[in-house]
Amino acid sequence: MVEKVRNMLLKKIKLASKILTLILTLLALNSCSEKELELKVGKAHIMPKPLSYIEEKGHFELTSSSIISVENEAQNTIASQFFSQFNTVAGWVPKINIGGQGDIRFETNKSIEPEGYELKVTTNNIIIKSGSEPGFYYALQSLKQLLPVAFYKKILQEIRWGIPVVDIKDKPAFGWRGYMLDVSRHFFDKDQVKQVLDFMAELKMNRFHWHLADDQGWRLEIKSYPKLTEIGAWRVDYNITDETKSNWWGRPEQKPNEKATYGGFYTQEDVKEIIAYAKERHIEIIPEIDMPGHAQATIAAYPEIGSVNAAPYVATGGVMKNNTYNPGKEETFEFAEKMLNEVMDLFPFKYVHIGGDECNKEQWKRDPYAQQKIKEEKLKDEHELQSYFIKRIEKIINKRDRIMIGWDEILEGGLAPNATVMSWRGEKGGIISAKAGHEVIMTPSNYCYIDLKQGHDDLEPNLGYSRLLLSKSYGYKVIPDALTPKESKLIKGIQANMWTESISDWSKLTYMSFPRTYAIAESAWTSHENKNWNDFTNRLYTQFDRLDAQDVRYAVSAFSPWIDHVGNGNEIEVQMKTEVNGLDIYYTLDGETPTPQSFKYKDPFTIDSSAHLQARAYKKNKAVGYLSSKKFQIHKAKNMKALDGQGKEIKKLTDLSYGSLSKGDKAWHHFSDKAEINLFFDSAIQVKEIQFNALRFTISGIYPPTSIEVFGSTDGKTFKSLAKKEQLQKGTEQGRNKVNTSLSFIPVNIKALKIKATGFNAIPDEHHQGGTPSHIWIDEIIVN
Repeated sequence: MVEKVRNMLLKKIKLASKILTLILTLLALNSCSEKELELKVGKAHIMPKPLSYIEEKGHFELTSSSIISVENEAQNTIASQFFSQFNTVAGWVPKINIGGQGDIRFETNKSIEPEGYELKVTTNNIIIKSGSEPGFYYALQSLKQLLPVAFYKKILQEIRWGIPVVDIKDKPAFGWRGYMLDVSRHFFDKDQVKQVLDFMAELKMNRFHWHLADDQGWRLEIKSYPKLTEIGAWRVDYNITDETKSNWWGRPEQKPNEKATYGGFYTQEDVKEIIAYAKERHIEIIPEIDMPGHAQATIAAYPEIGSVNAAPYVATGGVMKNNTYNPGKEETFEFAEKMLNEVMDLFPFKYVHIGGDECNKEQWKRDPYAQQKIKEEKLKDEHELQSYFIKRIEKIINKRDRIMIGWDEILEGGLAPNATVMSWRGEKGGIISAKAGHEVIMTPSNYCYIDLKQGHDDLEPNLGYSRLLLSKSYGYKVIPDALTPKESKLIKGIQANMWTESISDWSKLTYMSFPRTYAIAESAWTSHENKNWNDFTNRLYTQFDRLDAQDVRYAVSAFSPWIDHVGNGNEIEVQMKTEVNGLDIYYTLDGETPTPQSFKYKDPFTIDSSAHLQARAYKKNKAVGYLSSKKFQIHKAKNMKALDGQGKEIKKLTDLSYGSLSKGDKAWHHFSDKAEINLFFDSAIQVKEIQFNALRFTISGIYPPTSIEVFGSTDGKTFKSLAKKEQLQKGTEQGRNKVNTSLSFIPVNIKALKIKATGFNAIPDEHHQGGTPSHIWIDEIIVN
């Protein structure tokens, strides 16, 4: 009996144990589930900034049971495209109904301006109102940015999706909100073009300017002229990916036995697919076919339409001559008409861009056909010949009820009667055109060229030939003050231009695009009066999180310390700053990475011994931007007398000021193709090395020396050679960077040094500016 009771108790204990285990497991699973399904609420940081928005406390939670209510099939298409993305990140898609009630409702309101919208988020529902399909689409782009950053990761997220309570009323400042991509200099494939369209759409940009033909490649299949892609789409591959170098100007030309292997083109089916993709995102595509200049790839394929001395191959890099259509031949216009009609058959939008910029007319001065045309048409000069060419091209385009766009050079010799002008050489061309009654798109290079450097010349990748800071781009006022209200209406908008001479891959494209594309998109969408630099940069932190979630490379130059300095011969004064306000800069002088426990920068300071300065910006003790670094040398020749070969004193060679990678830096001293520098010391000293930086800026004929020799003197009168270096290969290399040269020798006691450096008396013919003397630019002469 006792045994029976004991067994029953054991069974009950085992059963209780199993039940307890099950309960604990369920509790653990529930706890784990609750942990995994953590509520994430997005931030109301929208790019571009809406016309007005009010943020309040609370959030709306979007779930698998949420219902979206739309009014018609068009809205259904827009909603489906957007909410289908939840399948990737959440594993479910909310239901969409045409008609009826929903947690998220689309409502048509015809009183809202075209492309405008209203987006009201409460804790219970979301109401989206617009009078147009683009308006509903743009409302969802804002909604996307209100979602948690996790939405951008494109992987399954075990979270709850919260949207902050906001009330937004929004509309664009301009109808033309553009982004230009140059695919001639570097080819980007179909899928990459779609990625461009994606980030344009998110920023409510609606004009994709596609630069399809230039000297370095023709990228569009034209069935009437197959050699345009058989020949014109390919060049000899002299591309470089090294971001410390830049050899666009001065690349070797294609030789008769060399094979053209770099390039690519879009088939007409590719183009149709991309146009349809853009349409879904409410983006119109404007093709650009450059003429009459920038046409070496075209002429290489069909030399019969070229001018005298036409280059026979597709350009491998930058060119400025022998690359024009021949405006004196009728077959040129026959070619242009047939080719442009095929282009217009493909692209349905009403605008066609024909370039018209930087046309070197020297060819025409020597071409008999061009000169004959000037006589026949009673033209004054080659400028009027260009205008004659442009006007005939415009007639071809107008015949199809299309509008021709050209860069502001089409003003030269007289503007075509119906043309739209893109003003890139500053605002002047746009002002002249608007006052003459022409439509204008503002895209001045000093505000809108996003292929330019965006930070300190020595701290940025060696991309771009000039500089455009984020703050300058953001501060641009699209409508010039010089225009009347009536004339101002002719300013259609603004666009970012991505030229790709130095942009050889997708990583470089995104680095140069972001965040400056955000700045230009905001100038295009948001009224100038509603823009605010501090607000913009504060929203960028969230935007950077979104880019990080997508593994997209971007620039943090505006958040990074600038290190500037000036030497007085005895010590160096250092100044630091950041573009973005409200950041703290911490620094070290021993090469160590700075932290908030390092020196905090407050005011300019001086250093009187060699130092390796490292600086980092912080916001509330969190590192932002990149690590800025610069080495300063305090050397034996500081403040010593330096004379050139004619006995003229050159203080900047021993004042401890070091030149940056910029022609505008005053620390550089300019010599012709030969340099002589004499250094005199107060008393005899022992030296064993000299070094200096030379500027390489070959587009301007500035080359490092090809040979250097250093001499020493014990009496300041008689000099003996100490060391010599030949560096012809280094001297002939093309590009834009600083070249450090050092010469070491057996330690010797001297009272004076003489340095002789020689460059090119004539730059080699195959180089840019071939046949002309080079220039040598040197900064500090360092003596150790």
